[in-house]
Amino acid sequence: MLKKKKEVSMQEHFNEINGLLNQLKSCGVKISDMDIIVYILMSLPPEYDSTKSAIENQPSEHVSLQFVVSRLLDAEVLLKERRMSEKKSPRSELSNDVAFPTNQRTVVCFKCNKKGHIARFRDKTVVCHHCGKLGHKKRNCRYLTRKKPPFKEEEADAISFVVGGGEVMKFIVDSGATYHMCS
Repeated sequence: MLKKKKEVSMQEHFNEINGLLNQLKSCGVKISDMDIIVYILMSLPPEYDSTKSAIENQPSEHVSLQFVVSRLLDAEVLLKERRMSEKKSPRSELSNDVAFPTNQRTVVCFKCNKKGHIARFRDKTVVCHHCGKLGHKKRNCRYLTRKKPPFKEEEADAISFVVGGGEVMKFIVDSGATYHMCS
């Protein structure tokens, strides 16, 4: 099977395929456009994988030989431009080419101007409903999140009550607990 080489242009590759097709047609072989498209796509190197998948995902009524040829020529131009831009500005291993570079040492707090952290709450109009201080909400209150003393059984009181009037034949017991051993 004919494979496209990197040093061969896409137009030269199409010319090679057309030469093979003309030889087959002269022998009396009938080849559909879809077979030619499949052969062209299979002959492409891995750098054209995204273009191949884009063409393969098109509805079959939109895919023609002319459509595939024009898309592959466009893809070749884009790949050449990408190679040229990479040659002009090569990436080094130490380069920080990322979308949103962050470094914890360079982040500066707007409150204290120290490096390594940022202030969580910027709105000084927010009032905590637990301690009453400005600048944080109850869910982030440091006084609420402190460790509570362990539960002591001696401090717990037992409470029970009965509601109803007259003669009661049935009793319903509710422990008042939110977590039961049975559930």
